[in-house]
Amino acid sequence: MKFSIAKTQLESALKDLIAFTDKKDASNISAHICLEATSESLIFQANDLEMGLCLTLNIDVQEEGSAVFNAKHLLDILSKLELGDLMLESQENTMLVRFKRSKFKLALLDKAYFPKFPDYAHLPSVHFSDTTLGDHFRKLAQVITTNTANTSKYEFMGVLLVLQENLELVATDTRRLSLAQMEVEGLLEAHTRMEFILPKRAALEIVKLFKGDFEMFYEPKDPTMLFFKNASMVLFAKLISGKYPSYQNVIPTQFIHKIELNTQDFKDAINITHALGTTTKIIFYPDKIEFESLESESPNFASTFIEANTPLDQHIIHAQARYLLDALNALPSPTFELCLNEENAPFVIQKNNFLTVVMPVAQEA
Repeated sequence: MKFSIAKTQLESALKDLIAFTDKKDASNISAHICLEATSESLIFQANDLEMGLCLTLNIDVQEEGSAVFNAKHLLDILSKLELGDLMLESQENTMLVRFKRSKFKLALLDKAYFPKFPDYAHLPSVHFSDTTLGDHFRKLAQVITTNTANTSKYEFMGVLLVLQENLELVATDTRRLSLAQMEVEGLLEAHTRMEFILPKRAALEIVKLFKGDFEMFYEPKDPTMLFFKNASMVLFAKLISGKYPSYQNVIPTQFIHKIELNTQDFKDAINITHALGTTTKIIFYPDKIEFESLESESPNFASTFIEANTPLDQHIIHAQARYLLDALNALPSPTFELCLNEENAPFVIQKNNFLTVVMPVAQEA
């Protein structure tokens, strides 16, 4: 194997690939990258057995061949070099890297032991033409639980994808739940309901790598993984096993009050009280809404209000300020709908096809 490549092009590819390598044991073959050089392209593979990425660069190759090398070691070398072209050449059990007056040797492993990339070409797929899926993943990632010690809620460590007439995306940490709905291209009309729990880590990599015009391949029966493919790369991710709890039961179907409010005004008010406490007390009046920090959390106190027309008088809810801000930041619109029932009941913040159910913070009488 022998080829020349620009330092920036190789470095960019390796930075994408290294997220899919084993970080715990540098001697493990899954901490390495498999490179195959064909006459007109370089095909890189990284695979830590939970996620994998296959990335293709269109480059003229002087000599075909393959190599399995440590990704971090090569990235460390590239970080010390200035801009320019490198020459990479495999020689028996080493790979020679030449750059101007410098040269480096990297040990190679046997390609026969490198994990096989799963096959996906025979699977059905749906198409995404823009960044909507990634945008939803980014918003939902804030909601996913980070409590890895709670193994009984392991399903909550990922995003639930429900594929039926359209695509529903769900995430929760048991104190709040967010749901997004979106249409997908290429889905059969009489599609049976399918559920996939995609790990948070995989969802964030999709946000970073897939900006639009890509496909998602899925296993229609007993799914164990999902595949995402665009013009230059394929990503696979193993799914979280288990049954996601019935999220429909968490979302209220009826509300006593629905109030249209200004998004930025509401956020600004919450930020003021959030400066002195984690919980915000919100009091609704016919002509205004007051926001207060809780004196039980801190001897300091903050309060403010916004002008608003509401059908309520001294209706009070207590909620985590961060949950409110996350829900509002997920809505790129000047207004939102606040849906309320009794004071201690879950409430909903929603707009268009995105909603968040928030559990109120219980207060001692």
